[in-house]
Amino acid sequence: MASTIKDVAKLAGVSPSTVTRVLQDKSSISEATKKKVRKAMETLNYHPNVNARSLASKTTNVIGVVLPKDSDVFYQNSFFPEVIRGISQIAADHQYSIQLCTGQDHKQRLAILKDTILGRRVDGLIFLYGETEDPLVDFAIEQEFPSVIIGKTVSPLISFVDNNNEKAGFDATNYIIKKGAKSIAFIGGRDQLFVSRERLNGYKKALKEHGFEVNEKLIAQVDEFTREHGYETIKNLLAEGPIDGLVTADSLFTEGAVRYLNEKHIQMPMITFDSVQPSVHIDAYVDIHTLELGRSAFKILRNVIKSNNSQNMMCYRQIVSHSIKEM
Repeated sequence: MASTIKDVAKLAGVSPSTVTRVLQDKSSISEATKKKVRKAMETLNYHPNVNARSLASKTTNVIGVVLPKDSDVFYQNSFFPEVIRGISQIAADHQYSIQLCTGQDHKQRLAILKDTILGRRVDGLIFLYGETEDPLVDFAIEQEFPSVIIGKTVSPLISFVDNNNEKAGFDATNYIIKKGAKSIAFIGGRDQLFVSRERLNGYKKALKEHGFEVNEKLIAQVDEFTREHGYETIKNLLAEGPIDGLVTADSLFTEGAVRYLNEKHIQMPMITFDSVQPSVHIDAYVDIHTLELGRSAFKILRNVIKSNNSQNMMCYRQIVSHSIKEM
């Protein structure tokens, strides 16, 4: 026979209402009591009825993770599984499940998001990207729905966690300059992505600080982070003139670029951005600490949800540090 809340309360030496408040992770319950109750739950193999709790508390204990459009890029890029792992680690500690939200295009993704929000299928949302204009984020803001962006936003009405990507772009370029490079190319994503725009700004600032001219012909911004784009882009950039250093905004670009350079027996110092060591040999990468981005995003969202329940929804801003790791 399955254990009940009363069984847990008896074993933990507390009232059934205290067990309920522990399940809801109420701040009024001490950490010592929470540990005692959770230990009793583990001993009795007690699993709360999530549906019943949801009806009583008007919560789902589910968060939605909003992905970019469903494409091969998502499955190839190490950033997304790593950041979801970070979110999952903290979500599990607080008995939250994760629901992925995506679609083939903006129209389908927006329709799915509207159903998710209006149907109250989740308690909050984490967007895994930040764009200058995004109808999905706009809808979440209009509905005053608890949300967090991993990335930048210009809206003061939504929380975000991000790196200082302009500083990271500056540091990456400065690293290549110190390697003796003077004609440095930059391969980044489309300008609508805040992360690409800010890393490019940092690249330009580093060049100017060292007295180098910013050569727009050595800058490429492409739609998708793929190896194929990296391969073709470095090929096209080299056709514009000599290059003796390379900064890429994503490691998939780098893998494609390295393949082309190896084919042509060209060597130059290179750096990229990632959270894990790239699979190809380059000089260094900027570790953006993706796991911490995911963990921080969930912690912030949980605070936003709590403040929304008190009818005083707050917005939070957090910057996660980066570091350069040589290979």
